[in-house]
Amino acid sequence: MINKIKSGMVMGVDGLIVDIEVDISKGMPYFSVVGLAGTEVKESKERVRSAIINSGYDFPLNRLVINLSPADVKKDGSYLDLGICVGILRGKVKKSDDYLAESGFLGELSLDGKIKNMRGILSIVIRMRKEGIKRVFIPISNYPECREIEGMEVIGLDSVKECIKILNMAPDQMESYLASKYINLYGDKNKEHNKEDNEEDKNEDKETEMPVGKPGIMEDDFYNIRGNIIAKRAAMIAVAGGHNMLMIGPPGTGKTMIARSIKTILPRPSIKEELEITQIYSAAGLLKEGEGIKKVRPFRQPHHTATKISIIGGGVKASMGEITLAHRGVLFLDEVAEFSKQILEALRQPIEDSMVNISRINHSVTYPAAFQLIVSMNPCPCGYYKSHKECTCRQYEIDKYLSKISGPILDRMDVFCEVGKVDFEDFDDRSQRMTSREILEVIESARNIQADRFKDRDFYVNSQMTSEDIEKYCYLDQDSSMMASRIYKKYGLSNRSYTRLLKLARTIADLEARETISSKDLLEAFSYRKAYYKYFNR
Repeated sequence: MINKIKSGMVMGVDGLIVDIEVDISKGMPYFSVVGLAGTEVKESKERVRSAIINSGYDFPLNRLVINLSPADVKKDGSYLDLGICVGILRGKVKKSDDYLAESGFLGELSLDGKIKNMRGILSIVIRMRKEGIKRVFIPISNYPECREIEGMEVIGLDSVKECIKILNMAPDQMESYLASKYINLYGDKNKEHNKEDNEEDKNEDKETEMPVGKPGIMEDDFYNIRGNIIAKRAAMIAVAGGHNMLMIGPPGTGKTMIARSIKTILPRPSIKEELEITQIYSAAGLLKEGEGIKKVRPFRQPHHTATKISIIGGGVKASMGEITLAHRGVLFLDEVAEFSKQILEALRQPIEDSMVNISRINHSVTYPAAFQLIVSMNPCPCGYYKSHKECTCRQYEIDKYLSKISGPILDRMDVFCEVGKVDFEDFDDRSQRMTSREILEVIESARNIQADRFKDRDFYVNSQMTSEDIEKYCYLDQDSSMMASRIYKKYGLSNRSYTRLLKLARTIADLEARETISSKDLLEAFSYRKAYYKYFNR
């Protein structure tokens, strides 16, 4: 008789269902795994054998063949251990074949029968739900990241022995047993999510609050940034519409501080986005053991010495890079001109497509990469070109330095902002300083307008509008249309630059809750290109 079990594995950030067939027949003791099994899967034979014996069960002394399908896909990882084990112990399980056909089993086994934490479980569980599987048995340490998936019964396990015990329980008995177990581990089941959220917020406040004389101020709060009103306004607009932003100016003027403060004004992700972010971090092995769904947007800041593989992704196993880890959040490149030109040019396609495809000889992997790019740089090698201090660079050195940022990359930036030295009068002026919480409220209002506008689309911010969307939502009145025409002709804007200008103007109008784009909105949007014409229009 052949026992059939559902399991899975991770490919990139997506899950793949693997069907396990276990054939136990008469013959000399023999244990084989077929179906293009990788090294880790082949080694599962010894893990499964020891786990079964050390859990108090007899390992069959028969001819044992495990088939894994689809057979044309190489199976890597130790995700299949639990499924293989349950298939071998099918005779000890009272549940029907129909019950098992609607169940998935995931987890690596230790030699003593314990079920170990694994990366990427969330992706497989989401795939199983899409394929109609009703319940999934996973390591208990992975339970927090999977428990909020709607339409899927998630059962966290400690060991093989507990798995077989639960599979032999009546439905009411199993429900009572699991409820008691989860209460002991996580507290009141109905209140656990709120409790977790409150604890997370409390811990975040402990880490970021500072005694700066105003209640609720965080470490990287915008309130702590002196002067630079235009740069702070530009950052607010960029975040509100998901626009890419370049800051340029001499050292010590606050470029990095503004960029790091952006993480305090990022709106909380939607439930769908939370799952996407958690999926990525789970697949990358960056979720702590027992950590649940990630409730904040990522903010990634790789060093300028990072390699192309670490930022874009790649390598022998086609691993994900920083652009994927920044999905639905911000990728900040400080001193962008110091990054390899190869890296900067490789960013062009992911910025446009919101994904990156990494191809290898026998397979390719597509990773999501819908990130907001924020970059900062000095205007020259010494840092003081066209600033308050005398520049010591020669013109060819300045030209060479600025040319590191190519035209196609500049064409993909929506906001260009010059960050200069703060005047003494503005240094201690608190009248125009807003806290990050106050800025976030304004941003969330604009995001709500965009969410309603794009409720039937697969994106949610103005920066991702298509040409059709721009025609539909970026309506210009007569004055605005004439102004746009003059700007387009006088400055020789490319089609991409012009559409990005309209998207930015749409966001500015949303911040003011205006339905149509006014000439004032268009002028402000164009003002965020002045730094481009000052430094890069060569």
